[in-house]
Amino acid sequence: MFLSTKLWASEFENENAVDENLERLGVDYVDLLFIHQPAGNWLAGYRQLEKAYRDGKAKAIGISNFEGEYLDELSRKWEIAPQFMQAEAHPYFTQEELRKTLDKYGIKLMSWYPLGHGDKSLMEEAIFVKLGEKYGKTPAQVILRWHTQMGFVVIPGSKNLDHIRDNLDILNFKLTDDEMAEIAKLNKGVRYYIRTDEALAGFAAWQPEYEKA
Repeated sequence: MFLSTKLWASEFENENAVDENLERLGVDYVDLLFIHQPAGNWLAGYRQLEKAYRDGKAKAIGISNFEGEYLDELSRKWEIAPQFMQAEAHPYFTQEELRKTLDKYGIKLMSWYPLGHGDKSLMEEAIFVKLGEKYGKTPAQVILRWHTQMGFVVIPGSKNLDHIRDNLDILNFKLTDDEMAEIAKLNKGVRYYIRTDEALAGFAAWQPEYEKA
């Protein structure tokens, strides 16, 4: 079991937030600790991650949605570089520019929305149907295998036990270089989640009310 959790924007200035999270989870440490996104006083939140890492309360630390200027600013201020970065990534949005920056700092990309938020058009792309038939896999399994061969950490979510089993059953086949190149042609620079600066600016303000709901 690999346990990870996140600090919300409303927790960034709470110096006890890490300990409170560990207490709720009933553990002494987590394998990976994130800050959720660059909202509110995110630097205070990141300082908490660094301290947790030094204290052995987090075996690794990460960031989520710190793209573009946010990652540039953080890189000038961190004392310990994050090991992971969660960001939207899938065959329609391969994060080419972001990956160059992450590679420079030795940060691993962890892709969310890895199946395009369940987009039927992505699942039914001819290349995934064809490769699924070739390898005896579902299109979703082919896409998840593509993620692993791209070097991404992939975190598909499901409450369906059969889907969970399928999501794990992707390591007994390998896509060829030609097949990876064919999938690369699907990149459209299209994302499913649009984050606005206005939403980030207001995140810390409404988050406590959201948590009470």
